Amino acid sequence: MKKLIVLLLLMTTVVSNSFGQQSVVISPAYPERGQTVTVTFDPTVVGNGIPSDAKEVTLVFSYSNFYNLPWRMKMEKAGSKWTTSFVLADYTVFATFYLESGAHINKPAKDQHYEVAVYKNKVPVENVFLYKGYSMSAQMGKSPLLAGRQQELYEKELALYPDNYEAKLRLLTSKMNATSSPEQKAALRKEAHQVIADRFNADPGNSGNLNKVTMGYLIIGENSRLDSIRKVVMQRYPESAPGRSLNAAAIAKGKDTTAQIAWYEKELQKETAENTASFTEMHEQLFRYYAARKNASKALYHARFLTSEKENPYKVTVWEEIGRTLQQQQLAPDSAYGYVKRALDSVQHYPVGVIRYFPETGYIYPYVDDSTRQAAYNKAACRLHALLGLIALQQNRPDAAEKHMALAVQEIADKETLDDAATYYQQTGNKKQLAMLDQFRKKILMEKILKQQVSKPAPALTSFVDMKGKAVSPDALKGKIIVIDFWATWCIPCMQEMPYLQQLYDQHKNNADIVFMITNSGAKNTLADAQGWSGNKKYSFPVYYNTDPEIGDKFKFNIIPASYLIDKKGNIRFVNIGFEGPEVLAKLQGQLDILLQEK
Repeated sequence: MKKLIVLLLLMTTVVSNSFGQQSVVISPAYPERGQTVTVTFDPTVVGNGIPSDAKEVTLVFSYSNFYNLPWRMKMEKAGSKWTTSFVLADYTVFATFYLESGAHINKPAKDQHYEVAVYKNKVPVENVFLYKGYSMSAQMGKSPLLAGRQQELYEKELALYPDNYEAKLRLLTSKMNATSSPEQKAALRKEAHQVIADRFNADPGNSGNLNKVTMGYLIIGENSRLDSIRKVVMQRYPESAPGRSLNAAAIAKGKDTTAQIAWYEKELQKETAENTASFTEMHEQLFRYYAARKNASKALYHARFLTSEKENPYKVTVWEEIGRTLQQQQLAPDSAYGYVKRALDSVQHYPVGVIRYFPETGYIYPYVDDSTRQAAYNKAACRLHALLGLIALQQNRPDAAEKHMALAVQEIADKETLDDAATYYQQTGNKKQLAMLDQFRKKILMEKILKQQVSKPAPALTSFVDMKGKAVSPDALKGKIIVIDFWATWCIPCMQEMPYLQQLYDQHKNNADIVFMITNSGAKNTLADAQGWSGNKKYSFPVYYNTDPEIGDKFKFNIIPASYLIDKKGNIRFVNIGFEGPEVLAKLQGQLDILLQEK
């Protein structure tokens, strides 16, 4: 009966989407995996949000597990209408989308997007309502109604699929968040613990099942329980695949490599043809240990076990890493060359984009357009040629080394390639090529920076105070180039970035046109934390504190460090999210140079 009620409710929604919102029609109404879905948009419908004379229309997925499709799909004009079609892969469940044309948006309602749910015999497949619950935040934003709507959807999922593990935990978590009663919270948490325990006990030695268990603790907000459940697996099920993997990782953290090698070698006596996959990490550790000890025969022996004939999109990168490790240790150059050459010959199989793996589906490859895919292959080829050049030099084959390096140094080359090229030219004493390489780096960086330019009004800078608690006057910032870096005392990458910010500040501290605002973001920090920060004694750049808890939303960042360069007109021109390593200094310097050259 519950299934029938849910199905009728869903049918009502489908009919409304197909006929009530006549500007967009999705067919078939009950698409199944393997079928083609067609989305048709009629711009002549009054009030649809997009002009009837629009030059282009794009379908934008706001939530999707249709991983084989691009997030943005250009629609094609067919008479007076626009249309696009796609095939549902065998793992697809649910997606939401809206239509876009320039600044114009078409949605069925203010807090609603169009949806494509996958069916089997007109019944939603498992996880449709669960994933729809996930999608609601993209549709409803921070609406106070969001939590209630998600809870309704989790209940619908369980009405159809009572054993849905994740839906159970999402629903219990939603109820815990909704109640103010400590007793109810405790009862709901106890129930959630039982759901997770049942899942664990169902198959404790299965890696995929353990992933579900750890995910369960993350869902209910008990991240600290992850280590405890891993210890249980290590102690009670050491012969299982996850048990071996966790124990191997724990042993690797030690400092006594002789003891580690002995432990791994003893464990490997248990390896058979049936369980060999669970010993890969041990072979990898032994490969690195023996390579570091210059034991070529044993290192190469264990290298053989790091790839298999089974499908694995990372096989080619493993060959590259084996070759690089041998090259860096100046060990077995002929074998190193062979591994890297094998990778180069298979460069068209390099992984591109985010490749997902689920035990029930295997590897899921993302959509990547042909030009992006080929660019990734070309970049990998440059990197491999540079590595082959260094190995050929070790083999005392200078002509081959030169040929490889000439193919490596191109405009598409990545940092690792250019670093290898610099090492090569240093070893060969070629100062002219080193100078050329330095100019080449600067040219590539500047081209990259120019492509990253944006121009959008900066939020009002009214929430900043100095270390004395005095508010920063907006008038003092007018007509200035502003460098804002958001950080927090607990953020390790932020601390790693600080020396480079100091160097940048030292270069420009006497320029009256530039204002540096190294700003504690306020997340988990107070003004007192910012005032007591040890860096205040170590660095001389000006430190500020942000008093606005919504600053991340206003600047559009949820990861720190996050730096923004604002031009003299008050527009954000460059955005840098996360710590990128030592190259951050050259990047920020290049961005500043562009703004300084503007009038």
